[in-house]
Parts: sequence; structure tokens; C-alpha cells
Amino acid sequence: MAIFPDLKSDLLGPDADLQQALDNALAASPQSLSGTPMGIVALNDSAPHGFAGHRESEIHFSASLLKATSMWASFELLRAANELVAEKQPPPADVIPLLHSEFDDIINDVRVVQLAGVNLTGFILPRWEKVFTAQADSTVTLSTDFQTNLTASVADGDDVATGAVVHGLGFGYLTEGAATAGFFDENATGTPQTADGMWLCGDFANGFPPQRIPCVNDTPTAQGTSVRQMARLFTFLAGDAPLVDRPSDEAMLDLLTKAVQRGHTFLDRDTTVQFSMLQSKIGLASVHTGTPAQQVVASEAAIVRENSTGSRFVLVFQNRAFANDASIKPVSQVFDAAIAAFLFP
Repeated sequence: MAIFPDLKSDLLGPDADLQQALDNALAASPQSLSGTPMGIVALNDSAPHGFAGHRESEIHFSASLLKATSMWASFELLRAANELVAEKQPPPADVIPLLHSEFDDIINDVRVVQLAGVNLTGFILPRWEKVFTAQADSTVTLSTDFQTNLTASVADGDDVATGAVVHGLGFGYLTEGAATAGFFDENATGTPQTADGMWLCGDFANGFPPQRIPCVNDTPTAQGTSVRQMARLFTFLAGDAPLVDRPSDEAMLDLLTKAVQRGHTFLDRDTTVQFSMLQSKIGLASVHTGTPAQQVVASEAAIVRENSTGSRFVLVFQNRAFANDASIKPVSQVFDAAIAAFLFP
């Protein structure tokens, strides 16, 4: 029983053919995508899955894309709570007090270096009573309100609902959990060009004081990730190796499927592409640097299926200057061309 997740394996391995396909597609693009980090994972093989990237280790502000991180952390916290309950077997009335007594001090004391020594009282710990409901057998489930907010956060992109999710989890669990799982290197953030991490320590302007790290495309950010780490997260969800456990992973895939069903996607807005969206999470918000035309940036992580073969891929991009749907078209076409060249050399 441990409150924080175990270190996750690295399911990605460099694939020379896939990398060449991506490089060639980028070189042939009529619009330069030099400032747009991109990553692609070929899923229809055994791990390690083939990976190709462009600026894949850079940390960029990616706005609502990081809602996928709080989604994952919600189910890791659920796992930890139920493992504790299975070990201690308390009566239902004692479940929430047990979570406080067993986990609060650990989460408060074991912090990433970015939060060490910072007075964040009230913002570090999970709000267990808000997140969980104890069942008759003492197992815990996500509370009705928390599940409603989680669905609105991921499937609808709602910022207020995301704030409630972040408040339920707490900054301490979100950040240290990402570190122990291997999605964030707390000692590498000083060089965001190579930091290759995932950082969520903000609540989308809903009252918690954001804690920021350097990023490439903006002033220091509370919502940043590298393409590679977000691709890892989605590869776990798409593959056979569980991210949390099978029921949790299926619940997360269902939320990301709902996002597609509700039209919260970018890459398939170019209807000529030869892949279909299965699951997705997008981000869209303004950075504080650059000209006004460059300030709104789009990002997306998606699991897609190539139409003729059924082969699946994880596609991730970020920091694409966004004015309208046409802004995404070059990204969609590069991914489409890379998939075609890889599958049909």
C-alpha cells in the first residue's frame, strides 16, 4: 500500500522508420511547423511501441491538455485509497478519517522540490470527503459530485469543474504523484528545452495559488508538459499495460471518448485525413509572449485509427498558433502523411 504511484515503465522506443516518415512529412509541409512539438506512437505492436518526435522533450504551456493529468491522478488516488481500505478493513464510517490519518502527513511532507518550503496550507492535501464516498463494504468510489466535475472537466473542457477536481486532489498529490510515476523530473526543470516532464500545479483560475515552472513557449507555467510524457500517458491508456488498473483505465478512455463525441477535437477538423479519432483531449489558451496573432496556442493528445488498416496511433502536438480551424490543417496533414508513409512505404 502506497499513496503515490509506482514508477511507470517506459513503453516508448525510437523507431527509425517512423521517425523518417515524420521528418519527411515535416520537411514537405508547405507551412513551417518548426515551433510545433509533435509526437507519434505506433500502437499496433508490442511494447516498446515505436515513437517518433519533433521537439518532443520540451515543456510547453498546454492549457486544458493538462486536464488529462488530473484525470489520471484522480484514479491513482482512488487506487491508493482502496488499497489502504483492503489492508486496514475499517468500518465505512471510519474510512475517511483513516485516509486523513494515514496519508495526510505523507503528502504534506513528501513534496517535489518546487513546493518544498512554500506555505501552501489548504492547497496541498486531498479533500477526501469531497472526492470519495465509502460504500457499505468500506470500499471507496468517486463521489457523485466529483465524478460529475471530472466528466465536465475532461469531456467538456470546463474550467470551473476542473478547479473542483484539482481542489479535491491537492497540489501535493498532483505533483509528487507525477514525479514518482516518472512523468516529471523535479531536478530537470531549469532547462525546459530538455526537461521532458508533465506539470499541473494550477486550478485554472479557481482560487488556488498557481505554482509555476519554466517552459519554452511562455512565461513560467502551472500547466505544462512535453509531448513525449503526454504520449506515454495516452499509450498506457491505449495499450495492454495498465496505467492504473483495467476498470480505471476503461473509465478514463470513456471520458476521452466522450470528448470526441462532443466535438472537442482538432486533428480531424481537416476531413481529408485518413484516420479517425477514438479518444482525445485538447488545450486552447493564450500565452503571454509573442505577437497577438501568436498568443492563442492549441494542443492535443489523441488516440486515432488509420481507416484502411485499423492500425492505431497516439498523436500529440502542442504550441500551434491558432486563429481558426485552418491553423491546425498543416499539423493534421503532417500526421496523416507520416502515418501513410510508415504503413505503406
